[in-house]
Amino acid sequence: MDKQTDLFADDHEVLGQLLDNLDKIPVEELASRWPTTLAELLDVIACELVRQGESNENATRIASKIAGAIGHYLGGKSTYIPTGTVLKDALRDYLIYEQFNGKNIPELIREHKLSESHIYAIIRRQRALLQRRYQRELPFDSKV
Repeated sequence: MDKQTDLFADDHEVLGQLLDNLDKIPVEELASRWPTTLAELLDVIACELVRQGESNENATRIASKIAGAIGHYLGGKSTYIPTGTVLKDALRDYLIYEQFNGKNIPELIREHKLSESHIYAIIRRQRALLQRRYQRELPFDSKV
């Protein structure tokens, strides 16, 4: 996070003022003048904000600022954004681990349409992730 916030350090004040003034520009004008990628990003963010309970107007206002900040930070760079499949799989794996109670492997197999070995592998990976999250690693290399 520090690296990202440092990138805004020089012109953060100016960027903030510009983003604050986006409210004064009609959304239709923004969408027509922004490159297609930023306009699409604005739409995606606004749709998710509405799904999270924001009003259409507020969601669009917030989304335009977020899209503007992303454009400022990532604009002109060749940036790889993974497909939704990777994220969906990670969320599915987390959900499987949350649903697992030690006795419900057949139900998880049916619900998620995965093999038994796949379900067990997911549970092992999620358990290891959880353990790393809450337990510190020892300061010496365990391979020695």
